Amino acid sequence: MTEAVVSESRKLEASNRCSLSRLLAEQLEKQEEDHIRVINGRGKAYYIVDEVSEDQQGVQVSEEGLGRINAQAGDRVDFEKIVPIKSREKAFITGDIAETLWDRDEAEVFISCPHGGDIEYNTDEMGQYLFKKLLAQGIESTAWMLHGYYTGEEKDAFKRWHVKKPVKAYTAYLGLQKLVEEERRFRYGVGFHIHRYDYVAVGGMADLDLRERIADSIRGPVPSKYDIVTDYGDMDLTGKGAKMSMNYFADDNQGIQIEMPYKVAYNKFHSLPEAVADVFAEIL
Repeated sequence: MTEAVVSESRKLEASNRCSLSRLLAEQLEKQEEDHIRVINGRGKAYYIVDEVSEDQQGVQVSEEGLGRINAQAGDRVDFEKIVPIKSREKAFITGDIAETLWDRDEAEVFISCPHGGDIEYNTDEMGQYLFKKLLAQGIESTAWMLHGYYTGEEKDAFKRWHVKKPVKAYTAYLGLQKLVEEERRFRYGVGFHIHRYDYVAVGGMADLDLRERIADSIRGPVPSKYDIVTDYGDMDLTGKGAKMSMNYFADDNQGIQIEMPYKVAYNKFHSLPEAVADVFAEIL
């Protein structure tokens, strides 16, 4: 653990980004776009390294960034190079974030749920049920999940732990680092997410035929009032980024991102992933 002074920067607009001094970046072995864990006596959160500066000391964040850890300019805060803690139970109790990797050597499907816990509620549960259903059908999979929880004082899990593009910063997540450094690849990737729109999107970089098969299968559990779209032009979040984990680890970027309204994730966290598993049972 490394300690330094936090100060406010008006250059940084995003609350989840920070500027590190060159000395601090070297101590943490971090560079631009890496992730760090910042701990104050009154709060903790992850930050993306926006820049490494020769002209400052410690760390700088925006005014909103200070609020993410309930800090004031001039406070001394602690830094760690690894973002999640090991214990999911402790993370739940203390409003922290934990990481889970269920890895199978012969896995054909990669399941990615980086926004589990209270961040995007039940998305990690959906990943777990997909893993279980696939296993029951004789299909090996690997599931990588993050579980971030609110403190109890406020429902702040999304604000503090909504990790963006972790593959770009894989050294901050030990399970993810293992997969990257072993150059793991899978035939398919699947990610579950919640969005604020009133439809279900089956996006990602997978072929349209596969995404349409997934859409047809989940039509059963998804309430009829929600459209299910597969055309990128109809989606607000397409999931087409090559560094998004479900695409990155899949052969030929055959990754599928399922974006849902929160009521679908809250109420269909068994039946929807089971319907996804049925498609893989047909094609694998």
